[in-house]
Amino acid sequence: MSSATPPSTIHPVDQVLPVRQMLTLGLQHMAVSYIGAIAVPLIVASALKMSQADTVVLISTTLFCSGIATLLQTVGFWKFGVRLPILQGVAFSSVGPVIAIGSNPEVGFAGVCGAVIGAGIFTMLVAPFVGRLRRYFPPVVTGCIVTVIGLQLFPIAYEWVGGGRHASDFGAPAYLAVAAVVLLTILLVNRYGSPMLRNMAVLVGMLVGAGLAYGLGMGSFSSVGDSPWLTVPYPFYFGLPTFSLIPIATMVVVMIVQMVESMGLFVAIGDIVDKPVEEKQVINGLRANGLASTIAGMFAAFPFIAFMENVGLVILTGVRSRWVVAISGLLMCTVALVPKAGAIIASMPTAALGGAGIAMFGVVAAAGIQTLAKVDYERNRYNVLIVGFT
Repeated sequence: MSSATPPSTIHPVDQVLPVRQMLTLGLQHMAVSYIGAIAVPLIVASALKMSQADTVVLISTTLFCSGIATLLQTVGFWKFGVRLPILQGVAFSSVGPVIAIGSNPEVGFAGVCGAVIGAGIFTMLVAPFVGRLRRYFPPVVTGCIVTVIGLQLFPIAYEWVGGGRHASDFGAPAYLAVAAVVLLTILLVNRYGSPMLRNMAVLVGMLVGAGLAYGLGMGSFSSVGDSPWLTVPYPFYFGLPTFSLIPIATMVVVMIVQMVESMGLFVAIGDIVDKPVEEKQVINGLRANGLASTIAGMFAAFPFIAFMENVGLVILTGVRSRWVVAISGLLMCTVALVPKAGAIIASMPTAALGGAGIAMFGVVAAAGIQTLAKVDYERNRYNVLIVGFT
């Protein structure tokens, strides 16, 4: 008599949750990443003195491509995508090179697009070789990476808590009070809320903080009225890409740095969600980054990398499903088509966002410390040196 085969258990990363729950949690992921997602196109458009219409297009195409990049990494296809709950956003390391290339009158923004496309193709080609470096990312390295990223994000949260970098009354008690209310709300919801509500603790905290902030006279919806109802991102808005050796080489250097950083993030995020990442997955994730950047160059966007604030959200909520983040990618594509909807999200008072930022960035650093706590320092004294030098 043969024994019955036990049913296979689906890993939390691969679980498909009820539609309403995935939509709500996906909205939460998009809300906490939106400001970071539009920051780079705003900086670039300002530096290159683009018109208001071109700036709107640049923001929309960047959001649209962020959604595509997120879908490539979370859902994946064939040999593309690491298939983890990773939301992709524009890498801030690309800002300087993009502005430098775009400011050159002989190259222009068409040259930026060509450089991003060329660097994306390069990334896809070398991904199998770079992916072999996976063995050089043991827990002591990934723990350092995550801890440092969490600590590096704190200044951003502090700027938000104080009312924004350019606020004339930066650090006013009202801003600090709003951030404190957001933090307290997140803690209370995590402690006393239902399982579903705990999953949305950050979104609830941000909404409560936003309500208080608007009641105190912070924030404005003026940008909503100025934004168009509909815009359709399409390839080659700034003309056909031009390909020049020096701009492409410059962007290739940026992509090499991002490949090493992305590889560390893939491995670290895999450890955080208890789904170890192997060399093959690293290669597939790097290929997806290359493909996303190639597509981004066609749409006048920029190279992408994982947003660690969303990893903090995964830790805070305990929801590790990659399909939730995939829904967030779809929502980003949708919001890209409706600038008014994006303007509403962008109107979130920075102090409310700051309270959530401290919670999310704090747990990112804590996750890195948790990984470092498992490292053997007694039998391998070099681990102490690695942590100390990092």
